[in-house]
Amino acid sequence: MVQAAGDKVIAPGVPNAQTFTANGTWTKPSGLRAVLVEVVGGGGAGGGAAATTANHTKGAGGGAGGYARKLWQASEVGSTMTVTVGAGGTGVSGAAGNAGGNSSIVSLVGTVTANGGGGGPVAAAATTSFGINGGSGGTASGGDVNSTGGGGTHGWGDGQLAASGNGGSSVLGGGARGVSAAATSSAIAGVAGGQYGGGGSGAISVGTAAAAVGGAGAVGAVIVTTYF
Repeated sequence: MVQAAGDKVIAPGVPNAQTFTANGTWTKPSGLRAVLVEVVGGGGAGGGAAATTANHTKGAGGGAGGYARKLWQASEVGSTMTVTVGAGGTGVSGAAGNAGGNSSIVSLVGTVTANGGGGGPVAAAATTSFGINGGSGGTASGGDVNSTGGGGTHGWGDGQLAASGNGGSSVLGGGARGVSAAATSSAIAGVAGGQYGGGGSGAISVGTAAAAVGGAGAVGAVIVTTYF
């Protein structure tokens, strides 16, 4: 189990929130009455930009991870629950970004799952174009609330300026901003997602420039709040 900075060990009778940012096992505490779980999938990476000469290429933004929330009574959870946390998608130089991983937690009565966001694609080299759509947001299932992550936005260019797509935001935020440059020789990497499940932004290459890497998606999370 990995807890986020600021988590505290709290006396019985007061809700205690634990944030998993890596795979682990949740252990049922004595005196538990109910447990609220929130599950976020990993964010997708933004699209990389291919090398170019005298034009531009740009990546679209990666999609955000899905989100699910579920309340279980103490009798519905065993002595332990298996927690899986989806990694953020990795960016690729000159190619589409990788999708984020799926997150989940398993109880005696069911599984809550939040799928990772899709990776952002890359638009072909052009002098003027709005590119292609960003990565899709991840879906979710098994919760009392199931929310699809925000999709990444497209990149665009008009011959004078090129800009990459923004990463999609999860319920917890974190979508990365796109990058831009005027029509001079520039290769700019995308920005990584900044919060649980946020999508990375796309990269751009303008003029005579090398390929560039899309921004990585942010890791997912499983937040478990216990009530006594």
